[in-house]
Amino acid sequence: MEKMRIVMCDENISEAEDYIRICRGICDEHGVPAELKHYAATNAFLFDAEDDVFLSLVSILIVEPNGNFGAIPATIRKGGYDGLIIYLSHSTAFEHMIQGYDAGAFNYVLKGTDTQNLSRFKKIFEKSLEAAKQLVRQYVALSAAGEYKQIAVKDIFYFETVADHVINVEYKGGSFKFPSDMKEMDERLCERGFFRVHQSFIVSMDAIHRISYTELMLNDGRSVPIGRKYYSPLKSALERWKL
Repeated sequence: MEKMRIVMCDENISEAEDYIRICRGICDEHGVPAELKHYAATNAFLFDAEDDVFLSLVSILIVEPNGNFGAIPATIRKGGYDGLIIYLSHSTAFEHMIQGYDAGAFNYVLKGTDTQNLSRFKKIFEKSLEAAKQLVRQYVALSAAGEYKQIAVKDIFYFETVADHVINVEYKGGSFKFPSDMKEMDERLCERGFFRVHQSFIVSMDAIHRISYTELMLNDGRSVPIGRKYYSPLKSALERWKL
């Protein structure tokens, strides 16, 4: 599974660190590899957010709206951010709750060290992890030389090695070359409906029309070679996948 990117925007450093520890513990408990980052200043967050790749890789954004971060959710939504947003605050002000609604927040949770508030936050965060995992699985994020692509998994045909540490992905609507290798891509994609069929090819199981001992035919009519050692594992994997 790809690493989950979780960002917390909160000017209160000590409270943010406490919640980061809680989130990290929940991720570990559920076996979710995660990268958690805290921003205490809006200028630092906005600097990183200028990079489209950064925001596209943030699965969950946790925001304290009572302060300088209050305008952040609406701003990034206008910029196309489609990840999950959780409001986490001491504030019970109606205006902040409306802001959360307008920004399409996943939930609004009150801060607190009491059992009730902590329990509710943990339940909401666990639910957000499950929702975020589904979003992550729908796309593959790739970048090269400052260009970024977020490609729907359902649109991908195959990945092919075209040079040393250079991969090309073929998908509905085009292709894209990016720096990587087959081992790395195999690890990223093996649980997302893809199968390595050759030293130089990883193919979407849903894109396969039929296979022979030496090659497979894709739904769009293109053919891809099958390495000898991959044929039997591929055949077994296809039988399981089509069930």
